[in-house]
Amino acid sequence: MATASNNKADPLALGPDSLAWVHAGDNLQLLMAGTTLLLQVSHPVVGAGVGDHSVFKKDPWGRLKRTMEWGQRLMYGGETGSIQAGKDLRELHRGIKGADDKGRKYFALDPEAYAWVHMTTYYSMITTQRLFGDKPFTASEEAQLLQEWVQQGRVLGIRDQDMPHSVPEFWDYFNNMVENRLENTDTARYLLEVSLSRVKKPPQLSLLPDWLWSRIYRQLGKSAKLTTYATLPPALRKKFHVHWTGRLARRFERKRRAIRNLAKLVPPKTRYLPPAYLAVTGQIDRFQPVIREAA
Repeated sequence: MATASNNKADPLALGPDSLAWVHAGDNLQLLMAGTTLLLQVSHPVVGAGVGDHSVFKKDPWGRLKRTMEWGQRLMYGGETGSIQAGKDLRELHRGIKGADDKGRKYFALDPEAYAWVHMTTYYSMITTQRLFGDKPFTASEEAQLLQEWVQQGRVLGIRDQDMPHSVPEFWDYFNNMVENRLENTDTARYLLEVSLSRVKKPPQLSLLPDWLWSRIYRQLGKSAKLTTYATLPPALRKKFHVHWTGRLARRFERKRRAIRNLAKLVPPKTRYLPPAYLAVTGQIDRFQPVIREAA
């Protein structure tokens, strides 16, 4: 979902010296996938567009693969690849439009919706680092990361006036969106009630018996749902009628501590996506971006 940029010249792509390169490529971010998606599809425009035009119900693993490819292309494509990826993504969404179940017209180039999708990932990076990382971001790191995320927003074609430009502005913006703009959309309910409970097997596991896959995913889904419940803003939990108890909070705290301790033992080459790993280990001169068109 996109808008025309308000910058006449092409924006600058982020590089290996940025916090965003490292933390967007930290596989710990996958822990926040449910929360990030729920925040996004709870916006009525995003929820309707995804519900009507996405294949996430029929092909969840293919959709996930393409989303990750787009994300890597946008973040790590370099001055040429990242900028072109932003232009391609805008073009891809140009024809997405329709009306939601309440009769409200939506259009994928809606400025508020596109900015919201982008800014939810800042919330996710901050929250991931606070809960699961080695240590929370400092105030100066949060400010630096926000400025980098604004810069990345320009790569996506988001106008400056649609993004917050300081950390206090971000939290005012975020809380206002959660309380006043987000809704309990059909797509959000499907994600929370169905996708985190059952989903078809990935093609790579075709030899795994269906009954075993269902049992495995049921446990994975319970764990993902616990993290999602824990990291949703309280106002959104209320909109989804999530019953958050002290018992669940204690269970999540035990899980959080275990993940934080285990993450320290994971080798960087496993923990980070290849470009982020090379940035973390000072080998970025070895990185040759491979830009692949996402289907």
